[in-house]
Amino acid sequence: MSQTTYNPAAWTAEKSGTLTLAHTVLGRPDGQVVLFLHGITGSRRYFLKKVRSLADRYRLLLPDLPGFGDSPKPRTNYTVEFYRDAVRRMVEANGCADKPIHIVGHSLGALIALEYAALYPQQVGRLVFLGLPRFDDPQVAHDYFWRGSASYRRLLNEHSLAENLAQVRRSGLAMTVQYVLRFPMAVLRDSRKFTLNSLTSTLEHCLLNYRVDEVLERAPKIPILMLHGLLDQVAPLQNVRGLPDRYANIRLVEIEGSGHHIFLTHTRRCLELMNEHLTGAASTASPAKKSAASHKAAPGDFSPGL
Repeated sequence: MSQTTYNPAAWTAEKSGTLTLAHTVLGRPDGQVVLFLHGITGSRRYFLKKVRSLADRYRLLLPDLPGFGDSPKPRTNYTVEFYRDAVRRMVEANGCADKPIHIVGHSLGALIALEYAALYPQQVGRLVFLGLPRFDDPQVAHDYFWRGSASYRRLLNEHSLAENLAQVRRSGLAMTVQYVLRFPMAVLRDSRKFTLNSLTSTLEHCLLNYRVDEVLERAPKIPILMLHGLLDQVAPLQNVRGLPDRYANIRLVEIEGSGHHIFLTHTRRCLELMNEHLTGAASTASPAKKSAASHKAAPGDFSPGL
C-alpha cells in the first residue's frame, strides 16, 4: 500500500498550456482522485489543512485557480470556461484524466466543477457543491453581493462603516466570532493575491452573469451533494432549495448556524457528509432533514472565497 503524504507545504507547479498552476497533491497515489476548487480570492489553503483525513482513502488535488493564490494572473477574460480548461490541463498533467474523478467546489469552484462535468461527463464520478451561487439576474446578484460583502463594497469604492456595522448586526455576534476564529491566516493572506483584472473579470463573467440552470440541463445526471449554509447571505439558500425537486440526482443538505463558508465553520459535519457521498453511503442513508428557514443572515465575506 502506498504511503499517504501529509505535507501541506509540498506544492508543485506543472505546465498547463500557457499557464503554470500552483497546486498540492496529497494522499494515496493509487486512490481515486478528489479535486478541490476554491472560491474567488481564495486559494488551495482554504481546504488544505482540513481535508487530510480524506488522504487515507483518496488522492487529493488542490490547485490555486488562475488569477489567485500562487498561480499566474494573465490579463484575459476570466470565464468559467477559461477556469475549466486550466483545471483540465492541470488534471491531465498529473495523469488523472484517464478515469473518473470526484470534484468538490466552493462557490466559484462549484460553478467550475459543474462546467467541467458538463464537458467531460464520462470523467466525473460525483460532485460536491459548497455554497453554490445561483442567480438569473445580474442586478439581483449585485445587490446580494453588495449587501453581504464588505470587500465587494470596497471594490466599488462604496465602503461604508455604517453598512459594515449593520452587516455584523444582521449576522449576530456568534457567527462573526466563528469567522474570526476559524479563518486560517494563510487563507486571509492569500486573499490579497489577485489582480484587478482577475477579480473584476471573474465577477463579471462567472458570478454576475453565469446561468447555472443552463449548465445543469446539459450536465450529466451524476450524484450531486449540495451543502449550503442556512444563513448564507451571498449565495442565498432560497435560490437553490428547489433544485432537488427538479433534478433527482441532487441532494441538498442545509447546515444550521452557518453562512457562506460552511466548510470552515462546520468542517467536521461537511467532511462526514462529503465522505458519505463520495463512497456512496449516503444513497442508503435516511434523507437529511431540512432546517427551518431563518430570518437572520450570516456574514457573506466576499474575500476570500465567494
